[in-house]
Amino acid sequence: MSLREKLADFAGALTSATIYAPDAYPDWSYVTYESNMADLKELWVEIREKLKRDQDKVPFIDEKLQEAFTAFDAGEKEKGVDAILAIYNLQVKKLR
Repeated sequence: MSLREKLADFAGALTSATIYAPDAYPDWSYVTYESNMADLKELWVEIREKLKRDQDKVPFIDEKLQEAFTAFDAGEKEKGVDAILAIYNLQVKKLR
């Protein structure tokens, strides 16, 4: 999978996290909180290895992902969503 495809998937997982995490995933969906968080972690590991031009954004995204995971696990949905949105607002699909 290309970097562009991984970034699109990462953006999609971020979007799901803002809408559903941690406890509002629809019963009919195959996506769960656990699978979405695992996707975010896995995709970010793969993406961060391939970033060249936007390496300066890596520490910020690392920090915000950790902040989101911690907040969601503590039941602090708004704080988690804010951290996810901070990442999404970097226009992650355009990272290189």
